[in-house]
Amino acid sequence: MELIRRSVRVIVDRYGSRYWFEKDERREYPVEFVEDLASNGVFGVNIPEEYGGAGYGLFEAAAVLEEIAASPGGMAASNSVHAALFNNHVLVKYGRSEVKERYLPDIAKGRLKFQVYAVTEPHAGFNTVRISTFARREGDYYVITGTKTFISRVKYSNLGILVARTTPLEKAPRKTFGITLFLVDLDKAKGKYIRVEEVPNNLRRFVDTNTLYIEELPVPEDHVLGEVDKGFYILMEESNVERALMASQCVASGRWVIRKAVEYAKQRVVFPPDPIAKYQGIQFPLADAWMRLEAGDLLKQRALEAIERGEDRRVAGYYANIAKYVACEACYQATRMAMWTMGGYGYSAEMDVERHWRAAELSAGVGQVSPHMILNYVATQVLGMPRSYGE
Repeated sequence: MELIRRSVRVIVDRYGSRYWFEKDERREYPVEFVEDLASNGVFGVNIPEEYGGAGYGLFEAAAVLEEIAASPGGMAASNSVHAALFNNHVLVKYGRSEVKERYLPDIAKGRLKFQVYAVTEPHAGFNTVRISTFARREGDYYVITGTKTFISRVKYSNLGILVARTTPLEKAPRKTFGITLFLVDLDKAKGKYIRVEEVPNNLRRFVDTNTLYIEELPVPEDHVLGEVDKGFYILMEESNVERALMASQCVASGRWVIRKAVEYAKQRVVFPPDPIAKYQGIQFPLADAWMRLEAGDLLKQRALEAIERGEDRRVAGYYANIAKYVACEACYQATRMAMWTMGGYGYSAEMDVERHWRAAELSAGVGQVSPHMILNYVATQVLGMPRSYGE
């Protein structure tokens, strides 16, 4: 594990504060950084050796993300890798053998970027069963039409996972039936079957976010991931992986900003002769945030253990949801406290902490899953309380 961390750290250290500041200011995607990681095999860390990958699991994938998040680029930098490692996990587990043989070696070597995961739709939100993107069967192909929004890295990816209905909701025997996952060749689809329209935003300045307008996109039948109509259960199972990996990044980012704030506080003197690090008003909030991050880290480890061991998905879901909630809230608190500790300098983009705060705001808020949906999950699925929203 330490060898993986050191290898990633060597690459990450080549891209300092100035690089990320300039990418932020220009709203540019960090192509050089991503290519460096890809060419050095980082995107293949959790791809089996038989397909040219390193053959590691989710703990090693989490370690990669942590090393990237604990840098000036923060989670805005690690999220591109997060998407790829998550997608790898889905393809390895649910892809057809011939499709894995076709794509995984090139993904592992960095020749193909697999960073798009298209689920969200304008009118469905977190209620995934209500997605309207539809895939109809025509011979050996599925033809897909619909709209996806808030989808990142589309312009910089060769492959992606697209979620669509294969049975209309009104005809499904139950609402969770009829959803299917597809592996999509974006190089062939962009500009011909998929129109990409950027969604302007300030939180992720150097990570593009897009709306996809999909029109009669043909996807070969063998590119179905898992079973047709049973993709909802894959989404639920794999969301545990996504949340555990998100928690990993949040813990690493939070620890990095606290160390940055502590370093600043030890040097900053407002009322001579003592540095502000001596004030309990500075010490206590940072100490509190650090402890919350430690709790998030332990929960993340327990979630990854449950997933890797193949424990009941309800157990994995329990820990993954709580880990995501605790770690992301702790990271958001840590970034705020770090910015307040540093005063006006904390809000300066050149000091890097503000960049971590932006990513923490997204992760603790609507990123991946909202905190309210996690609270709903714990209240209803763990505490046995009645649902507060419709069926």
